Amino acid sequence: MLRRDQPAMTLLLGALIAVAPLAMDIYLASMPSMTRALSATPGEVQLTLSLYMYGWGATQIFVGPLADRFGRRPALIAGLALFVAASAVCAASRTIETLIAARVAQAIGMATVAVVPRAVVRDLYTGERAARMLSLMGVVLGVAPIVAPIIGSHLHVWFGWQANFVFVAAYGAIALVCVVIALPETIKAKNARATHPTVVLANYRRLLQSRRYVGYALVAAFASSGLFAFLAGSAFAFVTVIGTGERGFGFLFGAVMLGNIAGSIVGSRLVTRWGIDRMIRYSTRLMLCAGLAMAALAWAGVAHPAAIVVAMFLFMVALMTTMPQATAGGLTPFPEISGSAASLLLFCQFMLASTAALIVGVTFDGTQRPMATVIAVASTLTFIAFRALVRHR
Repeated sequence: MLRRDQPAMTLLLGALIAVAPLAMDIYLASMPSMTRALSATPGEVQLTLSLYMYGWGATQIFVGPLADRFGRRPALIAGLALFVAASAVCAASRTIETLIAARVAQAIGMATVAVVPRAVVRDLYTGERAARMLSLMGVVLGVAPIVAPIIGSHLHVWFGWQANFVFVAAYGAIALVCVVIALPETIKAKNARATHPTVVLANYRRLLQSRRYVGYALVAAFASSGLFAFLAGSAFAFVTVIGTGERGFGFLFGAVMLGNIAGSIVGSRLVTRWGIDRMIRYSTRLMLCAGLAMAALAWAGVAHPAAIVVAMFLFMVALMTTMPQATAGGLTPFPEISGSAASLLLFCQFMLASTAALIVGVTFDGTQRPMATVIAVASTLTFIAFRALVRHR
């Protein structure tokens, strides 16, 4: 079993949370073609993303208490097993209805993989050390959105869209084996009453009564809304509106996601020097500028890849210097209910972000304007939430 001071622990936790963006991003380039292959509309195909996000977010409200009650290892193992099985059904789907249902099941399994690694970090670290650990995990996490669409676009060209889900199922199976072999149980004392309804409600009420916790949760939720709006609209913006093709989309999407790595590296180095709140204060300024610039270019009718890529790259830098810090800021004051705190934070994050993705899908008008507008609104709300609800130290 791994120890907390081993680099392999960071690598494993990063690889686990990378399952999530891999499952979301790998098939994005295939979405326009899937409308034809499954005799579906663009809105129906986008439901495989937005309903996936809703299922993921809704499940997370229960995952934290279960992880506090039964432990981190059992929760991860059960979630990964469900994820692998659902991914196989996705690959075998022949109708859009079957694919949507399988994606929701996939999301339910994925919810565990999103919550538990963050709770493991809180079990092992606190404060700025936890923020730094989350930023380092973000470096590993940042690789997945870069390589996923590139891999997915080539798998689509060579074998068809189903190959994307075969790849995801194989990755999940490898992750499952690694957890069984290498990840120790990190919770110090399991809470036998963690899943009791009165305890669950009391824990969530305690969290929601904390102004700082709510502030950090909304910062994370609004920032994620901008990312999810991009995930929902980018394939149609690049492939359909600008005409880059599936492979071109993969490389452009990867260029945007380089901001993941840049932001994670910057955040991990500066957070111990600046502190959590100062880091978020600066990063939300950058996010606001990037979001407003993208919307301005879209409404000016600039249909060029650079109008999206440059602004979204800067948004991703800001995102990855905001999210780990907001997560650490929200979880640190609640060590005894860190699983519940992580669940509620991610529940809020995914409910708002899924709504943003749904809005992009239903308002698609043949341009990049709906996507860019939602990103700009999300950036503005992130900027406001931090300054209105989180008191600066």
